[in-house]
Order: sequence, then C-alpha cells, then structure tokens
Amino acid sequence: MGKDNKIKDENKEEKKVVKEKKVETKKAEVKEVKEVKVEEKKIDAKEEKALIKKAKKAANKDTKIILSIVAIVILIAFGIFGFYFYKVNIDYVVSYDGGKVTKADYKVYYSMFAQMLTYYGYPESEIPNQIAEKASLDGILAKAAKDAGVEITEEDKAAIETVFKNQENLDSFKAQGLDIGRVKKLYYNDYLITAYMDKLADEATDEQMLEYIKANSDSEDIDLNEYNTQHILFKLSDSEGKALDDAKKAEVKIKAEQVLQRAKAGEDFASLVKEFSEDSGTAEKEGKYTFCDNGNTMEEFVKAAKSLNNGEIYASLVETSAGYHIIKLESKVENGRLKNATERDEYVNKLINNIKDEKNVKVDVDALNKLIKEITGKDPSEKTDDTTDKAE
Repeated sequence: MGKDNKIKDENKEEKKVVKEKKVETKKAEVKEVKEVKVEEKKIDAKEEKALIKKAKKAANKDTKIILSIVAIVILIAFGIFGFYFYKVNIDYVVSYDGGKVTKADYKVYYSMFAQMLTYYGYPESEIPNQIAEKASLDGILAKAAKDAGVEITEEDKAAIETVFKNQENLDSFKAQGLDIGRVKKLYYNDYLITAYMDKLADEATDEQMLEYIKANSDSEDIDLNEYNTQHILFKLSDSEGKALDDAKKAEVKIKAEQVLQRAKAGEDFASLVKEFSEDSGTAEKEGKYTFCDNGNTMEEFVKAAKSLNNGEIYASLVETSAGYHIIKLESKVENGRLKNATERDEYVNKLINNIKDEKNVKVDVDALNKLIKEITGKDPSEKTDDTTDKAE
C-alpha cells in the first residue's frame, strides 16, 4: 500500500511538472504571437503611412494639374475679356486731360447728333469732328458738374426714365446697334450739364458780369439797361421763307397800320398779339421780348424801343428783315443787363470755352476716320466735292 501511494504521488508530481511546462510553452507561444502581431502592426502602420503619403502626393499633383488648367482657362477668359474691354472702353478717338471719348461712346454720339447737324447745314466733312468735340466737352463738363456737387432734379430723373420705359425708343436704339446704357448716360449727362451751366449763370456776380461785358464790348459807352417789350410781328415772307412781292408787302403794311392804330387807341395789347402776331417765338407769351443793347437784337428794333418811356407804344411801324413790328416798351431796368439771362448764358459759354481750351482736347484723326468708315462705310479722309456752307 505504501508503495502504491508513493507511485501515485510521483505520478501527480510528474503531471504537475508536465502541466507547468505546457503552461510555460503556451505563454511563450502567446508572447511570440503577440510580438509577431506587434511587428505586423508596425509594418502595417508604416505601409499605411507610405500609402497615405503616396496618395497625398498624387492628390497634390492632380490638384496642381487642375489648378493649372483653371488658371489657363481664367487667363484665356481674361484675355478675351481684356481685349473686348480695351476695344470698348479704352480704345478711343479723342483724349483730354482727365479723360477720353471711347469708340463705343462716340458711336452713340454720332447716331444721336449726325442727322441733326446735317439738318442745320453742317458739311458732311465737318460733322465727325464737331461730334468729337461735343463728346469731349460733355465729358469735361459732366466731371466738372460732379466735382461741383451738382445733381439733377427728381423731375429730370423722371423725364429720363420716361424715355427709357418707352419700348419704341428702346427698339429704335437697338435697331441702330446702340448700347442702351451708354445712351442713358448721354441723356443723364445732358441734364447734369444743363444744371451745371444754370448754376454757373446763377452764381456769377455782378462784378464778374460787368467785367465780361466790358471785355466783349466794342464801345466804351456801354448800355447796362435791360428792356422789356411787347411786340406784334407781320412777316414779309411766305410760309416757305420767300420774300413777298411789292403788292403783297403793301397789303401787309396796310393791315399792320390798322392794328397799330387800334393799339395806340388803347386796345389790350396782349389780345392784339394773340390775334395778329406771326412771331412764333413770342406770340404765345403775349408778345413779350426782353433784350439788352449787346448786338444780339436787330438794330432798328433796339433804336425804337430805347426811345420809349415805360408803357409807350412806338408811333409808327418798325421795319426789320423779319417784317413790320408794333413795339411797346413795358419797362426799362437800370443795370438789368448784369442780371439778364441771355447775357449770363453767354458769359457761361465763354467760361466753358475756356475750360475746353485748358483741357487740351486732342482728336486722333486716323482713329476717327477709321471709325467713321466703320459706321458709315465712307472714308472721311478721301476728298469730296462737299461745298455746303456751315449754318450760321
């Protein structure tokens, strides 16, 4: 029995040792596996980083390619736009200090004013240059107006909008190939310049006006009075402007004499004007006509009116190149010439001419001729037989 127990104990001990060896072996295997996995993870991480780096490089390369393509497209687009912008907004026919008249703007001016200048008798050869000067002067004055803080009235703005809300007008502009925006700018500038000129006229001092009048007078004996008259005109020409023959002229004179006697007898002068006067410029204004002795009014008319006292009617008919006049002096205003609207307008025109001269306006003749040929199909540089005299 003792021997058997001993054998059992030895077997248990052996099993225990075997078991412990198996455990140790298992632990070693597990450790080895873990180490292998760690190594594998390290290798995977390295490979992953390498792949990510490679992918980033590829992505960066693709991005650079895409950006290069986009840049090329943008450059081409800007090149096309730049060429168009240059042709429309920089390519010019007139330059002056502070600005230019582009070809696009000139086309608008030509379309708007060429026909009008033709109507007023300007020779075809002079029209392009006249329009070039107007366009440049408008640019100069529009800038001067803005610098002076001038703005057009709401009424004027409404008038402009009325023009451009009219579909017939828009269709007409488009049919002429005009840029509506540029046409609208022309209208706006026209109102703005008018407002600026009115401002200059209103703000001129009496001293400035007197200096201007003296500088532009041929005589030292200057009449500074303003004469407010009423008159009735009987024309000595027919509806086509042809002078009447002696017989018809005599008939007109008899009629005029009869009306003169009625006026001198005390009939309402304004009523007689409305019934008989053929002066389209004053007939609807009770025959009212204001003038100064500055050479702008017919000499015969001036001499008769200046001889009257306030309220008097000239005793006889006054004959001028326009016809027979019946003249009444309403009032004489001492030094009124300094405030006279016409005189002040002339003063402003003088200022504007000085502004134009100061801005060194230069027409590019070659560029203008090429543009006119493009617009009309005619080359202005070629000699013509145009002998029409410019309208006075």
